[in-house]
Amino acid sequence: MGQTLKDTAILIFSLSAQLEAERKSLFGKRNKKSSKGFFDILINRTHEIATSTKADVFVIDESLQKGTSFGERYANAFQELFDQGYTKVLSIGNDTPDLTASVLEQAVDRIQNNDLVIGPATDGGVYLLGMHREFFNLNEFKALPWLQDTLFNTLVNGVFWKKGKAYYFDELSDIDTTHALHQFLYSSDDVILVDFILKHLTVFTNRAFQSRTFFFSDTYSSSFQLRGPPAILFAA
Repeated sequence: MGQTLKDTAILIFSLSAQLEAERKSLFGKRNKKSSKGFFDILINRTHEIATSTKADVFVIDESLQKGTSFGERYANAFQELFDQGYTKVLSIGNDTPDLTASVLEQAVDRIQNNDLVIGPATDGGVYLLGMHREFFNLNEFKALPWLQDTLFNTLVNGVFWKKGKAYYFDELSDIDTTHALHQFLYSSDDVILVDFILKHLTVFTNRAFQSRTFFFSDTYSSSFQLRGPPAILFAA
């Protein structure tokens, strides 16, 4: 792995798998157990990738985050690491399965000579964000349009952020919606995650099908007893 970079930290800023499952029903609102299992895999992978680099790693989930808004909590997490003496902080989340150890190691190298290192996400956000302590501005950071699809463009075109020397990585996809989960399923060759998704989506689909079958069966039974025309069943 090489010599440790004592002035560089990797910040894994995310929620726990349990809270992620509560907020993101990837496998349906009634199947939060599958969503939790999926995020458990992603969180463990993210930690493994981060610890394979030359930087120190810090996990800051909801139990350690400070502030009311997302922007405030995120800014405070950066500030906390800078206050500990780190001069460079790289942040990642837990919902980008295509993020690799190679990309993160490159990001560690790039932040040594750049004010900003950014990995754009396909939804307009970012999956990776790093900056130097000298460039970090708490108020400007909090004011960014967090959790909005204009975030990356603001980082690229904003007056304050244009002042810095930036390096950009290739675009990757976050998985924070069912639609994004389906897109990942049809485009990825990640055997472990694809198998997990197929297995748990099948369970969800089968339950939905069984529920609908019961509904139609019950409706048909009632309609038959009332001698209603079959067309009513199909119209319903």
